[in-house]
Amino acid sequence: MKYQKSMMKIMESLLSSEESKSIEALIRESKTGRNSSFEALKLLEKHGFIKITSLGNQKTVRAVKDNSFLQFKYYGDAMEFKSMDSLIKLIVNLFISELSKKKQIKVVLLFGSVLKKGKFNDIDILLLGNNLEINDLESFNLIKTKIERFFGIIINLHKDEFNLDNLFRGVVIYQSSYLFNYNKAQKQYLEFFDNIYDLVLDKSNKSLFDLALINLAYSFCYLNNFVPRTKSDALEFLNKKTTNLNDLKKIGEEIGKEIFN
Repeated sequence: MKYQKSMMKIMESLLSSEESKSIEALIRESKTGRNSSFEALKLLEKHGFIKITSLGNQKTVRAVKDNSFLQFKYYGDAMEFKSMDSLIKLIVNLFISELSKKKQIKVVLLFGSVLKKGKFNDIDILLLGNNLEINDLESFNLIKTKIERFFGIIINLHKDEFNLDNLFRGVVIYQSSYLFNYNKAQKQYLEFFDNIYDLVLDKSNKSLFDLALINLAYSFCYLNNFVPRTKSDALEFLNKKTTNLNDLKKIGEEIGKEIFN
């Protein structure tokens, strides 16, 4: 489609703002050429993505935030999430692994300081659903505790109603209509995460340590397209000498970031 690049940049600029913008400001922000910008604006207005209003000698543009505009937002959110720090992606994916069991949660968003591309000590997550109660948040206490104990990152959970306005409050990371299909490496890593959390609570349990290590070894093998015939093959391929919990956690975090990247 002609002027697609200019349209994308203009839409991105409008998406980040709650207010109308003058055409001149929009062209400056989106860094698009004047001719292509005006043609792109015409097409966007024609197809109902924007509304252009005359105020005296100035024309302002606002996004028409309907279902069609939401599809564009979801695309942008997916791109933004994939560009985030690998640790954020790992933590979010571990949190999301619990969501398929929570039918009352319709959409989950990331918001706050974690979106600013700098250092972060906590992650704000917004759960959207119909008539959510405090116990809906409390049902995530276990996965929250696992993440906080393992990574030292605080998870702040918030709730609100599932409506159009709230869908624009952050980056959408989950919808109940999504189809989640974990591959072999990810499935083994989720088992590793459960086992190493139990090991954190019972540090002297040698069988838990061995089980977590084997889970991690299989995860690493599948990540690298190697199918081990035995547990010994998997451990040999991992090739990480570790005899203590701290080393296992460190190795596990690095492999997890690769698996969910």
